Amino acid sequence: SEKFDNSEIRERIINAPTPKEASNIGRDRSNIRKENFKEIKNQVMFDGILEKFRQHRDIAYKLIETRNKKIAEATIDEYYWGIGKDKSGKNVIGDILVKVRERIKREILDNIIKNCKGKDVYVLGHKNPDADSIISSYILSNVLKGLGANAQFAVLSEDYNYCKSDIKLITDYVKEKPVIVDDINNKLFVLVDHNNLEGLSSENVLGAIDHHIITGEVYDTLEIEYASTCLLIYDLFKDKYEFGDNEKELIALSVLADTDYLCSSRFPTEDKKLFDELNFKLNVDELQKKYFLVNDMSLSIEDNLLVNYKEYEKEYGKVRRSLIY
Repeated sequence: SEKFDNSEIRERIINAPTPKEASNIGRDRSNIRKENFKEIKNQVMFDGILEKFRQHRDIAYKLIETRNKKIAEATIDEYYWGIGKDKSGKNVIGDILVKVRERIKREILDNIIKNCKGKDVYVLGHKNPDADSIISSYILSNVLKGLGANAQFAVLSEDYNYCKSDIKLITDYVKEKPVIVDDINNKLFVLVDHNNLEGLSSENVLGAIDHHIITGEVYDTLEIEYASTCLLIYDLFKDKYEFGDNEKELIALSVLADTDYLCSSRFPTEDKKLFDELNFKLNVDELQKKYFLVNDMSLSIEDNLLVNYKEYEKEYGKVRRSLIY
């Protein structure tokens, strides 16, 4: 409809019963286009695609999850908006999607910050919190304080059991003790390292930052696969907040703990660049020897299963999982 000044043609397109019919009206050469449409068509396309993702949060999450990947509009016979059959096209829609991705991501982040500013907010990790969950909660509470919120590094009292595999690393490096939240009523929360409500009211959860699969339970969620949630927090806020040396050390340690000390496939090249950007020299081999907890198979199966154990609430029931190292 933006091709035309004629209000009747615009209304016919807007009210067309199918996309195909709207397209047919728009392609009818007897309908006179705006004289400058060639000059404004890219902006019109950007505005339309931006609104599409603003209005449909489920696909916005899918777009954000692509992180920094190149996006191609793989239409066979379209060489301007797409890449065409031989992939030589201009790919204008692909480039617009990349820009929209950054815009939507920034808008969600700004919304979380705005909703936290000037309020008492509790930053929570998942149940049976591991090193990444605890460090992410601590770091994000510092960041939000720096951006104008009264944010507290917190745990729920009933869930205050550190993951056994990371308990030594946590107690050695995270010196601040979390606030224990006994009563969740009339309190506001931000979730890290998970985006499940886990008994909290959606109205009281202002946002979530995670590197796991999206659940859709928290409206303002930024979920992108990074080596650790804490590294994602660093990447999101490094232009808005000045991280101190102690915070950078903790972020680096969260990466080690969540990548089996840089041994897992969860440490891609993009994350290595961010890890190096922290410029915090750690003796990875020594830390691995000290904190990488190998299961003691002389103990019972039950004891070993509790070392790296987590529970997840799903719509179909409770999921329990454990890892053996």
